[in-house]
Amino acid sequence: MFETRKIDSFFSGERNFFEEEEKSFISCRTKVVRFFKLFLPCLTAMLLGLGVALFDFNSSTSSSLPIANEEQLYFEKFRIKNTVFEITEKDNQFSVLKADEVEEKNAGEKIYDLKKPDAQTFDNGKVITLKSIHGSYDQNKKLLYLSNKVEADYNKQLLIKTETITYNFSSESGFGNNKILGTGDKGSFVSDRFTFNKKDGTITLIGNVEIYDDAIKLTTPDKATLYSNDNKMVAHNAIVLKGKDKLKGDTLTIFFKDNKNFEIEKALSVGNTEIHSEGKIAFADRGEYLADKKLTYLYDNVKIKDGNGYTALAENAVYDFSKKDFTLNNKVKIVKQNNTATADKAIYYQNKDEFHFLGNVKINQQGTTVSAKKGIYFVKRNVVELFNDVVITKNGNIVRGDKAVSDFNTSKSKLIAQRGGRISGKLIESKLKD
Repeated sequence: MFETRKIDSFFSGERNFFEEEEKSFISCRTKVVRFFKLFLPCLTAMLLGLGVALFDFNSSTSSSLPIANEEQLYFEKFRIKNTVFEITEKDNQFSVLKADEVEEKNAGEKIYDLKKPDAQTFDNGKVITLKSIHGSYDQNKKLLYLSNKVEADYNKQLLIKTETITYNFSSESGFGNNKILGTGDKGSFVSDRFTFNKKDGTITLIGNVEIYDDAIKLTTPDKATLYSNDNKMVAHNAIVLKGKDKLKGDTLTIFFKDNKNFEIEKALSVGNTEIHSEGKIAFADRGEYLADKKLTYLYDNVKIKDGNGYTALAENAVYDFSKKDFTLNNKVKIVKQNNTATADKAIYYQNKDEFHFLGNVKINQQGTTVSAKKGIYFVKRNVVELFNDVVITKNGNIVRGDKAVSDFNTSKSKLIAQRGGRISGKLIESKLKD
């Protein structure tokens, strides 16, 4: 039963059967490992091929497990609630953009649809807040688009409402192409569209602009730019209305007491300035309106036209909106048909419809000149009464008195002796030459 030969060989040291068995075991293990190294890649390739055959996502044929495109990209697109973006603007200030829901339009593009976006940006310590129902944000271009019930709040001083706003965080500027309504404490404005620039602190209202407070309304069909940092506005082809009176100008610069209420402090007009009041129109190259004093100063080439047919000229003038009076200064001249009146100064009392002349008054009528220190032009009667050192000169004849009446209807003048007064003169006989 025993193989004595093997036993003898073992004890004699000729052969070690235990080592041979161990070698045989190691050899078998090596073969198994080599098998799995060769088999596993083949198995992996087979399974991948089987997966492609069973789940061909690019195939147009329907599969037993249909998956919508939106569901396929669900885990690829950025989608999250209550998200906050921190944005560095051109002036190195941080702006914050929040939204209730944010969803990337296409995976990896960094363009997001926003639900109830709320953006805050800062302007020299003042907070500008932008809100809407819907919006989108392009993170690559730092471009924010808001739509549906958009509200822009400027430091709780000015609330703007519109339907769309586009804001570029890089350039710190934006625009809106829908009607805009702005409201302050005591004033409001509307326009067809607008642009704004945070760096310059400007809002430009474009098309059918109206800006108004309790007492004054400004309108222009063109545009008006609000400078929030300077509390002023520049409007083109604009009209300022105060009751039935109005001030027009090619360019009007309005200074507000503050941007919170649009209460006008003063206005400057340049180019084709006009004042319309009680059927009269005053023209000038420049004008300045002071709200507290209710006065308008007119400069350069002042002209007043009236329905009664006269024209009044002067170098400058002042119009009192409360009293409805015009004061004309320097080289005053009134022309009515063939009659001309000049003076250093004239005050037009609108409620009386009278011009009161002061200093170096002269009336010229068809070769007759009447001079005096004072005079009154009664517009309705169309006559001028002159007082103090009256002198009438005609064809070399000189007559002096205390009062004269120049009739603009007949273009004739006459002296009137007042009680206790005298008339004197020097008459020269006319000679006919052959």
